[in-house]
Amino acid sequence: MKSMRLCATLILSAVAATGMRLAAQGNPPPPPAQPMVAPVAPAPAPPVSGPLIQVDNPSFDFGKVSLGEKVHHSYIVTNTGTEPLQITDVHPSCHCTAAGDWSHSPPIEPGKTVQIPVQLDTSGMNGQVTRTIDVHSNAKNEPRKTLMLRGTVWKPIDVTPSIAVLNIPPDATNEVTTTVRIVNQTDNPVAISNPVSANDKVFTALLKETKPGKEYDLLITSHPPYNPGNAPGTITLTTSLASSPNLSVPVTASVPQPIQIYPAQIFVNAAPDRWTTNKVTIHANTTNVLVLSNPKASDSRIHVEIQPMTPAKGMFNLMVAFPPGFQAEPGKPTEVTVESNHPRFPTIQIPIRDYARGKPVTAFASRQRPNPPAVQSSTVTSNASSTHQNPPPPPTAAHP
Repeated sequence: MKSMRLCATLILSAVAATGMRLAAQGNPPPPPAQPMVAPVAPAPAPPVSGPLIQVDNPSFDFGKVSLGEKVHHSYIVTNTGTEPLQITDVHPSCHCTAAGDWSHSPPIEPGKTVQIPVQLDTSGMNGQVTRTIDVHSNAKNEPRKTLMLRGTVWKPIDVTPSIAVLNIPPDATNEVTTTVRIVNQTDNPVAISNPVSANDKVFTALLKETKPGKEYDLLITSHPPYNPGNAPGTITLTTSLASSPNLSVPVTASVPQPIQIYPAQIFVNAAPDRWTTNKVTIHANTTNVLVLSNPKASDSRIHVEIQPMTPAKGMFNLMVAFPPGFQAEPGKPTEVTVESNHPRFPTIQIPIRDYARGKPVTAFASRQRPNPPAVQSSTVTSNASSTHQNPPPPPTAAHP
């Protein structure tokens, strides 16, 4: 009996020991705590020696001002360095902004401040405006410090467009009119009246009030006959606004040349062993379709051919071929001519010059009357070109 109790006791002890080992294997003890280490602060950067520039509010917004008002502002500059700061130049981005002369200013000692005064003239400005001022110095951090001046320029009376342009066809015979819109942007009504043309032989003006005291339409009319070129003028009006008693509206009538020739003359640089071809573009700005014919040269050695580019739009290329080693005869005018169906310019003439000699002249179309005026040249879509052929037959040309 005693032996049975002893065996049971031993079995229970063995089972308990085994459970304790299994429990130890399933839940390992936590690792020992690591000692706390305090973070190490980075070493401070060594101070920069020498002059340093700092500007209080380098981008200044002056808000909203009226057209023509002068804006004044002073930038505060501090030397935050260890040596004197020398400003050598203060350079505004445009003539409308003025600053003091700093070419002989004394150095700014460390910790000291100075003021840079600037003035902005808003005449001729409208809407959002941004101007810059470059400050040049011996500063180590920013030897060229850019300051900004920005804001809104407000027109009490707005004129759209600011310049009236009338584009007139060269063969126009009727009056041409454009409209300028005038808007009062103040809170009170403004009376605008009495439009007067400074060039009344070319322009007349009529004012219509579309919204009482607030909006107006200015109708500007140009009258024939029209001459090629730009005809300037000015329409002045009277207003009831004390700050702007007079209002001026510039106007221009733009009339292109009936026939444009580019280039206006041919400069020859002929190769010694091959034919050289130059291209001249002829473009009509008229409503009638231009027809060219009978191209020829005053020198029989030169060959000329017309190549239509866009005949319906009156655009042609005149191909002019020169023989190997060609040189114009000294003292003898050399030119290419082509006939046209334009009643004012029946003959188009293009002078020929050597690169080595000859002065620039203007190509013109001959009128059927003495001393024909010149058709001034102007750029068209095609440019002049010169190509070398090695050796091609010359282009066919109509000879007189």
